[in-house]
Amino acid sequence: MPSWNIHIAHAERLFSRGGAVMRTVFDRNAFLFGSLAPDIPVGYMTPGIENPIAYRITHFAEPAFIPKPREREFWDTYVMPAAKDALRAEGGALQAGSKDAGAAKSAVVGCAGAPIIAASSLKLEADRVSRVHYPRRYEGASAPPQEGSGLDEALSPMDIARSLFDFELGVWAHLLADCIWNTRVNEFLDREGIAPSEEFRVKKQGDFDAFGKTLSIDLVPRATPRLAATAAAFPQYRIDERAILMTVGVAHETVRGNTFPSDSVSYRLLTSEFFESVFVEVAECADALVAERL
Repeated sequence: MPSWNIHIAHAERLFSRGGAVMRTVFDRNAFLFGSLAPDIPVGYMTPGIENPIAYRITHFAEPAFIPKPREREFWDTYVMPAAKDALRAEGGALQAGSKDAGAAKSAVVGCAGAPIIAASSLKLEADRVSRVHYPRRYEGASAPPQEGSGLDEALSPMDIARSLFDFELGVWAHLLADCIWNTRVNEFLDREGIAPSEEFRVKKQGDFDAFGKTLSIDLVPRATPRLAATAAAFPQYRIDERAILMTVGVAHETVRGNTFPSDSVSYRLLTSEFFESVFVEVAECADALVAERL
């Protein structure tokens, strides 16, 4: 399965490529956390999960050696109701403010110009701390902007409805990525005439780990009151504050330890062409489906 460095890289790619996902997502912190969320209750990535939930449930997948999540089922069950709830919440707020309620639709399905709730960045964190310890070094230099720093404490029902929509888009992006990656792996096996086996699983996961290390990633989720309220409101399974903090810690270590290899990567089973093409395909498919379905 794609590891968290790959899922974080997918989220960063979607934020940077200017497509439908970037134009839709208002709470990037919720989306990024959501893009890790299906693995949290399974219990392998986030430690201390008291009541683990099976992968087949969190990922909408039939038991199989290489399972393929049913992303469309998750979309219909959770994403569309969340979009409608966000639309109703924002429409009601606009109506109460005597503004054009029709503007709410564009706020839900396209956030161009809206203030963004950003995820955390290791580069920005290092810059902030360095400015405290070495003030003279930064004399005369303006500090980088803190996107949405004052927005993530607002906990009105409308705010949570909007962030929950972005959170569930992130969950869906995770399921879509797993579905595409696993489908392409199955196709590779068929072309090469390779039967699934434990040896294959070890080689495949090693190749995924190696590919993940080649990706430049910087973003990690921020544990905020707004994220805690959003994760607790997720209707498929509740993610409590302790699990959020543990997940943010694992995400930090994942990003901090994701160093580039000095030499070209040598894969044991798959190929660099395979990884490069599927990585691009996931982003293009996510943007295309969001544009089509919303």
